[in-house]
Amino acid sequence: MLSFFLCKVQLTKFVYASTTLQDGCEICKPAVASILASTYNGVILDEGRDALQDTNDRSLANMQRGGSYSVVPRVPGGEITPEQLIQMGKTAKKYNLYSKITGAQRIDFFGASKYQLPDIWEELGSVGLESGHAYGKALRTVKSCVGSTWCRFGVQDSVGFAIRVENRYKGVRSPHKMKSAVSGCVRECAEAQGKDFGMIATENGYNLYVGGNGGVNPVHAQLLATDIDEDTVIKYLDRYIMYYILTADRLERTAPWQAKLPSGKNGGGPIEHLKEVIIEDSLGICEELDRRMQYLVDTYHDEWAEVVKDPARRAKFKQFVNTDEVQTREEMIEFIDQRGQVRPTDWASDGQPQTNWKPDTIDVFSRSEKSWVNVGKTSDFAPNVGSAILYGDTQLAVFNNAQRGEWYCTQNMCPHKQAFVLSQGIIGGTADGIAKVACPLHKKQFGLADGKQLDGDLALITFPVKIEGDDVLVELPSQIEVDAILGTSGLRVQSSCNGMDISGTDLESEILNGVRNTTLTVV
Repeated sequence: MLSFFLCKVQLTKFVYASTTLQDGCEICKPAVASILASTYNGVILDEGRDALQDTNDRSLANMQRGGSYSVVPRVPGGEITPEQLIQMGKTAKKYNLYSKITGAQRIDFFGASKYQLPDIWEELGSVGLESGHAYGKALRTVKSCVGSTWCRFGVQDSVGFAIRVENRYKGVRSPHKMKSAVSGCVRECAEAQGKDFGMIATENGYNLYVGGNGGVNPVHAQLLATDIDEDTVIKYLDRYIMYYILTADRLERTAPWQAKLPSGKNGGGPIEHLKEVIIEDSLGICEELDRRMQYLVDTYHDEWAEVVKDPARRAKFKQFVNTDEVQTREEMIEFIDQRGQVRPTDWASDGQPQTNWKPDTIDVFSRSEKSWVNVGKTSDFAPNVGSAILYGDTQLAVFNNAQRGEWYCTQNMCPHKQAFVLSQGIIGGTADGIAKVACPLHKKQFGLADGKQLDGDLALITFPVKIEGDDVLVELPSQIEVDAILGTSGLRVQSSCNGMDISGTDLESEILNGVRNTTLTVV
């Protein structure tokens, strides 16, 4: 365990000095990004590290069905001021966001377009609301009951301590998400024993539990220490969390990581090992763990505040690099009313067509007349990630694979669920050298050169790209042809998509008049 710890520390030093290491896939890139973030704690969008991030981390928000995003402000300990609630309401109403109180004492807003996120966070930040890191492998929240400040049974100020714990570990990134809770008495209203780390108040302080989680395989946390004061809880948690960060496997939560630890010297199982390492310093690494955690605490930054105040970071959220025009969420998927709020309409089931027509081949434009269209400067397209462009009513994705010196262009719509999201996927390569993109919604993988799905039967339409000086040019048919096949309005998912009748419509006329100069299959 100690040798793995030292190896991981050395690995982070090497990788951080080599952040041009951009080739890879949707598995290894986020793993490297996580290691860098949890040890060096720089702004994850800077110095090319955004190309390593999974889509949610790169967007600082969770992508939801239909390609919109959720917004989750941090609410430490569940305590929130009236001014913050008022601003939340104003912002949700302004952007017509679906609002829901989460199971972790926060308020979640759904349905934001990516280009709206900086403006939304600027408004929320005006009343002191910070990023809740709901999109990251990081501390999510520290839940609490009202404790001794209000409850007649409370024996400690659980709210105050929960806020202290959350403010200490907020922004700390780890191999998997972390959840915590503080209960003000043994009645356990905050469910602390079902969290990665939890504290239950006693007359003499707190009992500290570690290694619990809910999910598919619920695990009860184990008792690490009893009747300890707040400062001692913090000291032990610093070491526990840092030991976990530096020794756990990627995407491994505390419970399975803890279960794999060796037994203590007296055969007491992994919890005894943790007591020896964290309390008794049996491996002689506590000073190192303390120092590393304090560094993460000292270098904390609100990621959304960093974006809002910096024009260069803010520009990463522009919808299309070649125009200030936007396509709203409603233009990309129909939103329907549900109990006084709106949500995206249901997708068709897997295996069912999302609309009642589709191209019968990815070479649908093979006989079309084409021309080279200037879609921007090379500096407009961030390296090693995708960028969306707008061509008429059609969204296209341009990929600047700078590590390989290659450029690609495909439709921006993933044909799996007909969502306009491919430009936000992770690009990389297969073991045999095929450049690919992984769709951010369900990780369907497509070859960038030919558009063929690597793990299925779907396909993308692709377009040649060339660079002339600083200009990026894409070889495209006329706008009317491309829009007839890939136009957002034609591919927009609607509640009536399955069984839509196109007879007598402009679409039927275009098909019959041969505008596309190709064959379509009506299904």
